[in-house]
Amino acid sequence: MKPVLAYRFFIRILNGEKDTNMKAQSVSGLSVTMKLAEIESLGGDKEVPASVDFPNLIIKRAVLDGGASAGNQTLNLLSDLKVDRSDLGIHLLNPAGEYIRTWSVIGAYAIKWDMSEFDASSNDVIMETLEFKYEYLREI
Repeated sequence: MKPVLAYRFFIRILNGEKDTNMKAQSVSGLSVTMKLAEIESLGGDKEVPASVDFPNLIIKRAVLDGGASAGNQTLNLLSDLKVDRSDLGIHLLNPAGEYIRTWSVIGAYAIKWDMSEFDASSNDVIMETLEFKYEYLREI
């Protein structure tokens, strides 16, 4: 077995009849933390599972000349105070382009959009950052 390289992945946005693939530079927020509650018992205080916490999902992608803008759609949703939930699939691929792992991000909705700084003295690629809350995450 070989270690998996982090740069071979894509995102699929599942919107009922019309699924959309999205390329990105990075995805973060695939994480789960169990929150504990302290309870009193005869043998002393104990910690027991209370809930599960999912951090925000953050997708960073280059702004493409003539490409569709996920940022524009997100900005419109945020401006209109709409919560448009979608399921996302994060697909990790091997060098041959075959699926290695897939995570389903259920009930994701945009909460933040950010555009990188415009700087006339720089030659950097302009990046947009999309941030999502979601209900839960599972590996399939």
